[in-house]
Amino acid sequence: MGRGTAPVGMKLVTPVADPPMAGQSPDPLSADEIKRRKKEWKRRQDAVRTLDAWERYRALVDASEEAFEIIDIANREARFALIVMGALNAVPLVVVSRADAFSVLSRGEQYVMGGLFLGYAVLVLTFMLGAIEALRPGRFCPALSDWPADASDRPVGIRYYEDIIRRSARENWAAWQTVRVSQLNAELAVQVHSLALKNHAKHIALRRLYAGLRVMALALAGLSLAFVILAWT
Repeated sequence: MGRGTAPVGMKLVTPVADPPMAGQSPDPLSADEIKRRKKEWKRRQDAVRTLDAWERYRALVDASEEAFEIIDIANREARFALIVMGALNAVPLVVVSRADAFSVLSRGEQYVMGGLFLGYAVLVLTFMLGAIEALRPGRFCPALSDWPADASDRPVGIRYYEDIIRRSARENWAAWQTVRVSQLNAELAVQVHSLALKNHAKHIALRRLYAGLRVMALALAGLSLAFVILAWT
């Protein structure tokens, strides 16, 4: 039997490659493509997963810092309103301080202008109290009455100053030795909630204050117009 021939009755079969495994790409992926797909999978998972303990802690710290910044902005707006209020009150103060300012008016007109100035002074005092309310520090203690006492994440009072000063320095340090991350995050969340209540109260007071400034400006314009008309006539 010569080379390349097959025995009688046998069929010559050409060898073929094994078929690819199910779910396996015919061409192997490159290392860069595998890395890209891993990053894409991680990005999709990060968009829907919950935060871990330390990520939650950093997010709560950022939220509390933002709340303190909002309080500082509200205080600056209240101080600016006080500056505007002082500028508005400079004009009637100069008029009232001059002894000859009312000499051009008759006795009855002087009583009328005196009553108007008295009303304006009451208005100024009212909105001055509103400015003090906007600048007032406020006291919003964390409310934990609805928090179960046996809960594993109940805050232990290691961040809020009123809770800290109830203990001695050694007791405060001992509390820090046993605190859990869940308790620390819960206390931060309670503090952020208290700061939100404080910011809400400040912004209500600011809206009233700036509404009062508009009323004061209009009242001062009306007061000046009444004085000019009475003096002219």
